[in-house]
Amino acid sequence: MRRLAAIAAAVLVLSACAPAGPGASPSASAVGTLDQIEVGTSDTGAPTISFPAGVPFTRADSTMVWDGEGTRLENGQPILLDIYGTSLIDGTVIINTYDGLPRSYVLAREVLGDGLYERLIGAHVGARVLLIAPPADPAGTEPPVVMVVDVLSERASGTAVAPRSDLPSVRLTQTGEPVITIPKGAKEPTELQIQTLIQGDGEQVKEGSFIIANYKAVYFKDGKLFDSSWPEGKAPFETRIGTGQVILGWDEGLLDQTAGSQVLLVVPPSYAYPDKGALVFVVDILDVWSP
Repeated sequence: MRRLAAIAAAVLVLSACAPAGPGASPSASAVGTLDQIEVGTSDTGAPTISFPAGVPFTRADSTMVWDGEGTRLENGQPILLDIYGTSLIDGTVIINTYDGLPRSYVLAREVLGDGLYERLIGAHVGARVLLIAPPADPAGTEPPVVMVVDVLSERASGTAVAPRSDLPSVRLTQTGEPVITIPKGAKEPTELQIQTLIQGDGEQVKEGSFIIANYKAVYFKDGKLFDSSWPEGKAPFETRIGTGQVILGWDEGLLDQTAGSQVLLVVPPSYAYPDKGALVFVVDILDVWSP
């Protein structure tokens, strides 16, 4: 299971305790540097990290492993991060959000620390950063930590699917926020209607899966806003599917969908809130984790 958000925050605070420094000079060759750290892949999707034994890593440093191809990252925006960090003493895993759902942060220096902030500001969704956080306390009771940080998309990313003409239409703003239009004269539905608008290629939602998603919902009768996770500064929504934690329209409508997908749900009152009337949801499934 994913480590608690507090652990992730503590690791990021650790990296904020010292600014990113330049690469090691020949005179400081005894000090561990980023180029001595190797990052690989694993069957679980989490990175692997290897480093030379017995080398002291005492200098904060960071590097952009690769930039992404998504939208440009700007100061103050919410960002979704997967983080894998290990002790640079014995390789103990300190944080692993790949074993669960990613975490939402704000792209701000005081939140992420100097090293990570400087690497991400102006970069793009999909970027990967490698950084070293040396011990924060003079006594050295905390180990130095190496972290791999991946920036994930906060909008669906996959292959567009031709929409049905008899369902509400959806267009996307520049940020990816959906704008939902109800067809004139449309009759309120009595059955749940589901259409995949963007087909992602990530993990499939199963009964009991945890998901993190952005969504927007409007009233079917007039198209007015019911609820949304899209307004600036709000974090994506986390829940579990198929266990009664959300409305039946989500529990049934999101089953078998995949991470990266955008799903249109036309939800009758019996599948949501009997006193609210029918609702229309557009759900961007950002990540899926099945225990």
